[in-house]
Amino acid sequence: MHVVAIRSLTEDKESLGGKLAAALGVTAFEALARLRIPGSGPLVVAVYREPAPARRLVGNLQSAGFGAVLLTAGEIATEADRPSARRFRLDEEKLHVESAGEGSFDVAYRDVNLILRGTRIALSTFTETVKKRSFSPGRAVLSGGLMLSRTTKTARETAIEEREGFFVLYAREGTALTFSEKGVVYDSLGAALQPARAANFAYLARELRRRCLDAVYDERLLTRAAQAALLGPRLSPETHLDVATCLLAKVLRRRDSEPPAA
Repeated sequence: MHVVAIRSLTEDKESLGGKLAAALGVTAFEALARLRIPGSGPLVVAVYREPAPARRLVGNLQSAGFGAVLLTAGEIATEADRPSARRFRLDEEKLHVESAGEGSFDVAYRDVNLILRGTRIALSTFTETVKKRSFSPGRAVLSGGLMLSRTTKTARETAIEEREGFFVLYAREGTALTFSEKGVVYDSLGAALQPARAANFAYLARELRRRCLDAVYDERLLTRAAQAALLGPRLSPETHLDVATCLLAKVLRRRDSEPPAA
């Protein structure tokens, strides 16, 4: 998957509809529908299997005055691709992390340049059979009053939504560490330890934000609405959160060499 996005949008989004429609080869109505998102971007506008058409679209968007960015398949890191923190220790000048199987890491607070916070949403469904007994006049007559009711079975599908907070900490030398609310052990907090896991996770995020003075802190991925606005209509937040995370990180860290948005 190769993702093309507009890095940022001006406040007057309506004026960009014609240019975006021409670059994408869609109608002005479709282009405006994509632009009418809350916030200023980034915004995914196209997804390709191959890199060549993605690069051509980036060129077309840049020619139209948009600050376009290409996120290649090789740049999309899943949660499994990054070390996940299991235990941590907040030292005076650095963060010590023990991962869930990839050794330990020491990251100086001054080297952290981005903390990206969000919410992981997982949807699952299960089917249950509901039995209902009701009076049956026919059965009552045929059985001479011995059987007064009948049982009907109905299959009912129920959706369950599970949410978990996370943040990814990025360091200048390329280290990226994932902290998941349910995957971290918080006993190193000592006196600051609280009974609720969510409270401990929020405390850790605040403390790292306070200590990493040079880091950009962004929480645009905290809500599903914001995730959906970034990913556009073709990618769902439940299955493509990695795309949203990597794209936002690339834009905020400005690794790409493309010009800023017009």
